[in-house]
Amino acid sequence: MLPQRTSDRRSRILELPEIISGMLVLVVLLWEVCFEQPGSSDLQRAVFIRASHLVLCGLVWFNTATVFIHFLSELLHLRWPGRFVCLQLLVGVMASVAFGGGVWSFLPLWSFWVTLVCSLFMGAFALINLFSYRRAHHHRPGRMDHWSPPVLFFTYMVVLVIFSTLILLTPGATVAPISAVDAFFTCASASSITGLMCIDAAEVLSPLGKLVLLIDIQIGAVGVVTFSMLVLMMVGKRLAFSDSSALSGVLDMQNVNVIPALLKAVFGITFGAELIGAVCLYFLWLGRPDIPQENLVFYAVFHAVSAFCNAGITILPKGMQSSCMEHNYAVQGIMMLLMFIGTMGFGVYLEVINRLRSRLRGQPTPPHWSTSTWLAVRATFIVILLGTLGMGLLSLFEPSVHAGTTLPHIWEALWNSVSRSGGFNLTDLDSYGPVYKLFLCLMMFVGGNPAGTGGGVYAPVFALCVLEIFRVLRGAQDVELHSRRIARPTVERAMATVVLSSFWIAFTTMLLLLIETDIGNAPGGVVRVLLMEVSAFTTTGYDLSIVPVISPLSKIIVALNMLFGRVGMFTFMHLFVRRREPPPLRYPETRLPLS
Repeated sequence: MLPQRTSDRRSRILELPEIISGMLVLVVLLWEVCFEQPGSSDLQRAVFIRASHLVLCGLVWFNTATVFIHFLSELLHLRWPGRFVCLQLLVGVMASVAFGGGVWSFLPLWSFWVTLVCSLFMGAFALINLFSYRRAHHHRPGRMDHWSPPVLFFTYMVVLVIFSTLILLTPGATVAPISAVDAFFTCASASSITGLMCIDAAEVLSPLGKLVLLIDIQIGAVGVVTFSMLVLMMVGKRLAFSDSSALSGVLDMQNVNVIPALLKAVFGITFGAELIGAVCLYFLWLGRPDIPQENLVFYAVFHAVSAFCNAGITILPKGMQSSCMEHNYAVQGIMMLLMFIGTMGFGVYLEVINRLRSRLRGQPTPPHWSTSTWLAVRATFIVILLGTLGMGLLSLFEPSVHAGTTLPHIWEALWNSVSRSGGFNLTDLDSYGPVYKLFLCLMMFVGGNPAGTGGGVYAPVFALCVLEIFRVLRGAQDVELHSRRIARPTVERAMATVVLSSFWIAFTTMLLLLIETDIGNAPGGVVRVLLMEVSAFTTTGYDLSIVPVISPLSKIIVALNMLFGRVGMFTFMHLFVRRREPPPLRYPETRLPLS
């Protein structure tokens, strides 16, 4: 036991300087990028920024030195350092060289981006080390260890939104100052992958502000808890059973053993699809004068991530109505495919990967797909087909629709059907008729699939509710699907989700109409407010341009609705209603007249 204790003590001594210096690197870096204003003529400010840059350089070198000592310590004890230590050392060496070039000015201008990315990684490594250090050396369970997965997920979402809001309120994140309510609304929309915007992101936000939105979208799409566990696995950290158990509760997965494989599928599919989509968008936009070519890589990455995550946020000067998008069917096709891939759900892809892996290894595969995958795939294609046909017919026969547009009706109907949880609108939604808008509300309410980047109540959940209604009408005993009998708790949860979501949307719509009387009393105002509320709760992002003109109180209500919708109504209710064990005795059954 003595050598093991000595090794643990030595590792603890080496970890603390890495954690402290890495956290200081992140703090000083955030101070520089958030409060430094290029071109300022204030001499004292310039001197202060220069001094903070030298301090940052010293912290980077010190952090790299401590990691190098840790690396040598592992080698001296005849052990090859882990993947995480090697990655830390690589990033530290790159940051040290880049910061040296920044101090003595012998590296080109792109070294600024190297220093920025490497410093962010060093700060992230410090946070990972701090989290691992707490798990390894904090033997007594804390209060957060007893929190339920819904409470943990919602708390992390709120912390992410508040931290992002504070960054957006700094001078370096915006070109023009914005209010705290607008900053909170924007970060809540990005973190909940909704897409409703009360500001023009292309005009108001600086490159730092747009980067904050990109990070919020990426983290919010896979979930804060899932993203943190994913990062731990990427750097070689092993997940504890408590981590897998909490994550299974967040993802609503029954089998805890599939969590590591699911995380790998999330990582591979997410970053693989976004990388391919960004490359395609880059070459399709290359050389076009209507999109900034100097930042083309960032534009391609941002819109690929926003499309895959079904966020509905764009930083193009005129949004989706820009000339580089309006008639560019190749770009629209790429973004539509990314939205579809993100909506399908990672659980479906995990089963596909497992079956392909078994076939390549010559192992037997189950003769039938799982019921969840079978239902998700069929429900998705049925919703897309019915939505395309329904909106295509409405756009042809409903009056005062598509005034002045040249887009083919069926193509835009397909786009809106696939983008029912993405929120990218190709044309002005005010040109649609009321029936089209109500049908679009229904499509947004249905949404995507579980464990995906889409919103809504989810297509399989809605399908189970429809099947339950038919079961009651036929007088059958169970809901049968795919040669299986669906468990009653699953059907009851689906019905509760749809009913609670419907009541919540109706209540918040009436509340917004009481606050925004001018919009509600205008022609078609009720439908406009309803579409905005459905879009917010289902995290879709379709808007009728009324979000920028509503009151700050309404913005706060809509922002909270986006967060509630991202958590899920059934999960959200568990924040207030505690589960109880079934009593050993049951009351006698009775019947009530219902007709």
